[in-house]
Amino acid sequence: MSMKQTILVPALVVLIGGALLAGCQDAERASSETPRPASARADITPAQEQELERIATLGYVTAVEPLPARRGVLRHDADQALAGFTLYTSAEAPYAVLIDMDGNVAHSWQYPGSHYWARVHLFENGDLLAITAAPSQLLFLDRDSELLWRAGGHIHHDMAAMSNGSVWVPVRLPVTRPYLNSGEAVLDDYLVRLDSEGNAGLAISLLEAFERSELGGERLVEWLPADEPDIFHTNSVQILTRDGRRQLLLSIRTISTVAILDIVSREIVWALSGPWHMQHEAQLVDGNLILFDNLGLTKTDAPLDQSRVLELDFDSHEVVWSFTEPALFTKGAGAQQRLVNGNTLITDSEGGRIIEVSPEGAVVWEYINTATVEGDQDMLPVIMRAERLPADLPSDWFAGDRR
Repeated sequence: MSMKQTILVPALVVLIGGALLAGCQDAERASSETPRPASARADITPAQEQELERIATLGYVTAVEPLPARRGVLRHDADQALAGFTLYTSAEAPYAVLIDMDGNVAHSWQYPGSHYWARVHLFENGDLLAITAAPSQLLFLDRDSELLWRAGGHIHHDMAAMSNGSVWVPVRLPVTRPYLNSGEAVLDDYLVRLDSEGNAGLAISLLEAFERSELGGERLVEWLPADEPDIFHTNSVQILTRDGRRQLLLSIRTISTVAILDIVSREIVWALSGPWHMQHEAQLVDGNLILFDNLGLTKTDAPLDQSRVLELDFDSHEVVWSFTEPALFTKGAGAQQRLVNGNTLITDSEGGRIIEVSPEGAVVWEYINTATVEGDQDMLPVIMRAERLPADLPSDWFAGDRR
């Protein structure tokens, strides 16, 4: 069986100095509060910028072949599955869809100007935050897909929204360090807090946070692959409150590390690697660490082309639960969500599939992307990320599929 892949290449908006972010009501404006890194444009040559743009724009697989014979909801065990709505983004176009347990579209959002949406966050009133790809930016839309504001710059992969309407996002910025990448430019990830109107405030360099920490030398020198410009590739952010301190849990793909960044001290205060490799979606759930392990099984003594979800005891680091199956394999993307009934919703991105599994590993709900790729109807679009939302989600704004 042949496997054909389509790659969409997102554009890099090079972020220089104070112009780290721009936005609000579509107007380009830079935040004066955003600090400049120790080394930025003055140390970056045009050739280095071009190379960094090439690296940062290496896209995820966005569609695969062949197209399954059956799509939509293939399995639904109503007694075991958690009733609710599933929100997901599909990689063939810039939109998000909210479906019920039978696969019927309750609502959709779309906005032109990008290839697809990498991640979204839904508010109860139907407003939506969306991270776009090609170009990379953050959109804030109302329930009718009208643009309320946009934040420009190379925002990527994930967002963590707070109750006051502000949101944390990772933003790429080129910098140089003599001890990294033979002194050539590398991509730093800034963790940036935007307010409820998209204005940039606090910005913390992940590179500097490692350098302030005792973990810096180990992770940045010993763990980093040689001649690697994309030194972090941070792909998930979760807000934590630990010991009364606000912190961020980060999944850092390049060095296969999960880390905690303290917002006040701006230091990496905890970091862990384990049996996983090139992971996504690190989360602390009920005191345990759960993540999507893309390639860990390919590195074992008996390698398997399978991905898995791992759950570990946070203190002992022992694996307390895992799930995989022969059909579950995605080199990039992938996600999981622990549901309130103990089940786990898993995004099998390159399979174009969403499954809900019980603690015992039984698949109790399964959905295959119903979309196709324009111009190639045999291609199955990737699902970037899915999330199960409560069944009592206010429905007065539902309007069906308006794409």
